Amino acid sequence: MEFLQNLLDNTSAPIWYAFLLGIMTAISPCPLATNITAIGFISKDIENKKKIFLNGLYYTLGRAISYTGLGVILYFGASKFHVAKFFQVYGERILGPLLILIGIFMLDLIKIKIPGTSILRKPCKKK
Repeated sequence: MEFLQNLLDNTSAPIWYAFLLGIMTAISPCPLATNITAIGFISKDIENKKKIFLNGLYYTLGRAISYTGLGVILYFGASKFHVAKFFQVYGERILGPLLILIGIFMLDLIKIKIPGTSILRKPCKKK
């Protein structure tokens, strides 16, 4: 990690800087554990390679869009201090119910039909 930090300190190219920050974020402990867990969850249907690939692609695109959205919000006017203060005050009140709701969706207790995602719901073909 120190090697990447040295590279980051000595670069002035924005693209290279963003790439190095992305690498450092991906291998830091929390996102690394999340990525490993996601890979395990995505690859549970090992027989259907197309479904695994699409789910991995959706996961990657979702993370990229989320990080990009957060970056754009912070870049175009949201003060980091105001955002941090908001989450310190309301974070637990929002995060708890949100995680419960996401868990309910993941357990298929409540089903959502999103257009274009029917391929994700098709059962695997057993050999």
